[in-house]
Amino acid sequence: MARILGLRSLFFLVFVGLALTFAGCGGSSAPPPHQASLLGSAVDGAAQAAMQQQGMPGMTVALAKNGTMLYLQGYGVSDLTTRQTTQPSTIFEIGSVTKQFTAALIMKLEEQGQLHVDDSISVYLLEYNFPSAITIRMMLTHTSGLADFTNFPQLGDWVKNGVSEATVLTAVSQQPLQFQPGTQYSYSNSNFFALGTIIEKLTGQSYAENLNQYIIKPLSLTSTYYSLPPAGQSATGYTNNGAGLIPAILWNRSAAFAAGALSSNIYDLVTWDNALIHGKVVSPASFKTMTAANGFAIPGGGSYGFGLALWTFNNRPIIWHNGQIGGFTAETAVLLDSGFAVVVLINDQDADPDTVVLNVMSAVCNSPLLSVNC
Repeated sequence: MARILGLRSLFFLVFVGLALTFAGCGGSSAPPPHQASLLGSAVDGAAQAAMQQQGMPGMTVALAKNGTMLYLQGYGVSDLTTRQTTQPSTIFEIGSVTKQFTAALIMKLEEQGQLHVDDSISVYLLEYNFPSAITIRMMLTHTSGLADFTNFPQLGDWVKNGVSEATVLTAVSQQPLQFQPGTQYSYSNSNFFALGTIIEKLTGQSYAENLNQYIIKPLSLTSTYYSLPPAGQSATGYTNNGAGLIPAILWNRSAAFAAGALSSNIYDLVTWDNALIHGKVVSPASFKTMTAANGFAIPGGGSYGFGLALWTFNNRPIIWHNGQIGGFTAETAVLLDSGFAVVVLINDQDADPDTVVLNVMSAVCNSPLLSVNC
């Protein structure tokens, strides 16, 4: 059964990161024509190799610096039946990349004085009898100990037919804690599902309405959706059944909710990344809080902030996150010291976006001719 995936192993990040030598920051303007041609060749080579090796139907890739596009391209097809060519504007589901949007909404509420991240969740979700030791901060950093609802046997029915927030949260609250709150890291989609409910309770409006009010409209994200996007603008998602690629089951939005329901394209995600790191979504102080490590290592290395995975290359800080949901995988990565960003969207739930992102970064940032872009 397709489900939202937690963080993949960072083995490739560690392996490639040790081999890379990154150049200093360049400007934020688009590269000159000769640079653009070299950049395109490097990115296309890495992307097309990944397409062939992993058997992906389609993919889009964007490289940007402080919101300025350096290179973007679509590869393969967005639909295997119609053979529609993938365009840079094609919309894909982004799965758990949604979590950074949810975390930003929580920080907006803290800025407004409606909550504090060290509040107990029992203050806001009293009816579910969650342990009072669990705080909002613990849910944001996956240190709450809550069982992951995407591992529950009911998930298949919820994905196909939809589910109420109360049903999911009741089921989560009835499961034993994985560990004492605050003592370990364990990725759990239940954390961000519950955070979505807290956002709705405090604002008196739906999670989708909050996204529109605080993120989508202010940033003019014209291709980012909580509901399923228009079919003519979006890719068809696929999975491999052992004999080949078949259309995947689309998740009902209520089952993914604030943990993974968003769809977007590379244009909007570049805009989002740039706005987030430059204080246009939450305040610089809030963003600093979002990028503080939770004190625990995540599988493969690095740590986790608020809806953001944290890592470094040669002491250069990176925020990143990937996502997986029925038919799709996605990943965004941003070097915080330069604003260099890579976004990869794939219409194959079994694909590995980590290796695509890292191979693209290696091809660009390890090149004497191209490293100025990083």
